[in-house]
Amino acid sequence: MNKIILATAALMLSQFAIAATSAAPVESKEDVIFAHKKDQKMLGFANADSFVGYFTRTAQADKNMRQAELYDLAQIQDLKMDEALCKKALAEIFGNLNEITLKAQDVKIWTSHTGKTCEASMVDPYVQAVIPERRIHVGFIKAKPYAIVFKLAKKSTAEQQENMRSFWDSLR
Repeated sequence: MNKIILATAALMLSQFAIAATSAAPVESKEDVIFAHKKDQKMLGFANADSFVGYFTRTAQADKNMRQAELYDLAQIQDLKMDEALCKKALAEIFGNLNEITLKAQDVKIWTSHTGKTCEASMVDPYVQAVIPERRIHVGFIKAKPYAIVFKLAKKSTAEQQENMRSFWDSLR
């Protein structure tokens, strides 16, 4: 009987070990839940290879601010942020900027806690688009290039843009 109980306990522990979630490569000072694409097979479907997973910001009342995609841009070797590097990162995430429907707008460089950081907007020109704007922050955390992408149901406000910058500043 003891062998059956031990075998059952071992099986349960092995199932738990398999179901353990992968940690995010970066942490946030905010209360977040991270869903890694390694843990959920369909999570990265139709996303760039650099897609890592989703942050869910549990304390956010605004549903547009609740979820942010995380991209690891390890193939980018340059560590000096400028507009050209930002556009290279956008192309890594969305595809060749001259060949896609989305249009890069409002590309600007600002100084965050990690140094120069790019903020950009990818706008869908289709009037009835479900996601008319994607707001992107690209910068360096732990001396590695990362990007976060917010998918917005309508054009972002100045308050939402500040909220997104604040989330970027929370990442470590």
